[in-house]
Amino acid sequence: MVKMAMRHFDSKHLPYSCRQWFALVADIESYPAFLPGWSSARILQSDKSQLQVEQHLRLGPLDLHFHSTARLENCTRILITSSDGPFRNMSIDWRFAPLPENHCEVSVEIILTLQAGLLKRPLEQALGHSSGQLLRLFEQRARALYSGL
Repeated sequence: MVKMAMRHFDSKHLPYSCRQWFALVADIESYPAFLPGWSSARILQSDKSQLQVEQHLRLGPLDLHFHSTARLENCTRILITSSDGPFRNMSIDWRFAPLPENHCEVSVEIILTLQAGLLKRPLEQALGHSSGQLLRLFEQRARALYSGL
């Protein structure tokens, strides 16, 4: 039986520089401050190009704990992956391309394949809904952080 992955892609031309967008997305420990459902995100290990992260989400009655790796490519890409907890495979691929006037094209592609089990269907629904809002939530956070600069 073939396991179908959930996939979501979003891309926008946005104000603020790619350096600012990269810093915002790389600040994983701040996710609980603005992403609904994120209860904690803690960096366990870091170096210049990679972060090992422990994350905890609460999506309605679902309580999810997992580890992920964020690969950082200086101001151009952040690739977050996991095969822990509820995920058979999770990939969140952020890309940043400079535009005129210090703007940035920000794109995010999310691909999720969940472990089989009783919680698979409700988890697919909760994560599918959250995925569609991700770029908008980061855009709101960028406005709150950078609009006064």
